[in-house]
Amino acid sequence: MFTAILFDKDGVLLDLEGTWLNSAIAFTHYLTHLTGGSYSAPIFQAIIGIDESNRRIDHGGLFASGSLRDQFEACAALAPELEDVFSDTAKVRSLIDDVFLKEREQTLKNIGTVPNGDVATGVNALKQAGYKLGVLTNDSEQSARRGCHDVNIAEMMDVFIGFDSGYGSKPEAGGFLAACEVLGVSPAETVMVGDTGADIGAAHAAGAGLFIGVSALYPKRTKPLQDIEHIVADTTGIAELLADITRSRPR
Repeated sequence: MFTAILFDKDGVLLDLEGTWLNSAIAFTHYLTHLTGGSYSAPIFQAIIGIDESNRRIDHGGLFASGSLRDQFEACAALAPELEDVFSDTAKVRSLIDDVFLKEREQTLKNIGTVPNGDVATGVNALKQAGYKLGVLTNDSEQSARRGCHDVNIAEMMDVFIGFDSGYGSKPEAGGFLAACEVLGVSPAETVMVGDTGADIGAAHAAGAGLFIGVSALYPKRTKPLQDIEHIVADTTGIAELLADITRSRPR
């Protein structure tokens, strides 16, 4: 019996490209600047899995499923001159604040927070069905709260866990287990809804009762979801799917 649902944020509740693509593009151009033009932005974009010309994010790439540290290490493997920047905490914080987050703020001013489909209807259906709900993201807790507030679902969430909440990042199990503790449920009672390998890894590591994938290519599967049994296009498909699964399982 499932009693709680944890959602990844970007790519599940919020549109990934609409939220982060401009930031990712700005990040790669800044890396080109830091290397004195030795490596072009498209080279870094290929490493982290974004495509500026087609305005797409590879949902199986580092940007979508890895941490910023993963991206830093991959870029520094190509351009060793970046290692000094990435190893300096103050420089990294400046890079994130001055380039990455500044561009996101501009995106928010220009187009606002973009939901991934009719997210409010989907989340409300689950809340009305009696599920405890939460957000488990590799973004910051504050960003998760803000994004959910902007698309009118924050009040339906019972817990927010980000990379900075003190429990580590996905695919580690710490955040998932902390959310379960706050909700008063066991991992086996909890469904993880995600779109990346990091989400899948966290669910497996924590012993989640079920994983549901949100595929940007639905009804086809994105690369990270190739082996996932249950997929939906967005949150509006989750309530019906869970009802079907519950009915089909022996009591």
